[in-house]
Amino acid sequence: MRNIKWVFACLSIILLTASFSSAQTAHPLDQFGDVNCEDEMAHLDNFAIEIQSNPGSIGYVSVYGGNYGRRGEAKARASRIKEYLVKSRGLDSNRVMTIDSGYMEHLTVELWLLPRAVSAPPITPTIQPKDVKFKKGKIKRSEYRQCGLGF
Repeated sequence: MRNIKWVFACLSIILLTASFSSAQTAHPLDQFGDVNCEDEMAHLDNFAIEIQSNPGSIGYVSVYGGNYGRRGEAKARASRIKEYLVKSRGLDSNRVMTIDSGYMEHLTVELWLLPRAVSAPPITPTIQPKDVKFKKGKIKRSEYRQCGLGF
């Protein structure tokens, strides 16, 4: 009986250690920059399949604006991506969360798949907002339509 308790205790410690280390090594499922529409849709289609295959998980779309982008560009890109995943791929809008993650040298999109129990993924901006050199002009809705799908 004593050996069974000892084995159970060891297994519990191993399982806790494994789950803790996997949480510490969380990384994006996919990452891409300012790609053309077809490439972006390929990334998003794969992401949608992963979300559908893991019903206990939430998909996070973390977007970093670029150093020479326009104001609100990351938020607009995140909205467009979520709209594509929900309207074109049929995902529940509660299973796709967007994060305006700050700024990096270039526009960057990170796609994360995390268990519902885990909070949002870490954000790691590399440029402070005060150091961003924004382009002039506003973002037009037509620039963020998904490859002519009309939304």
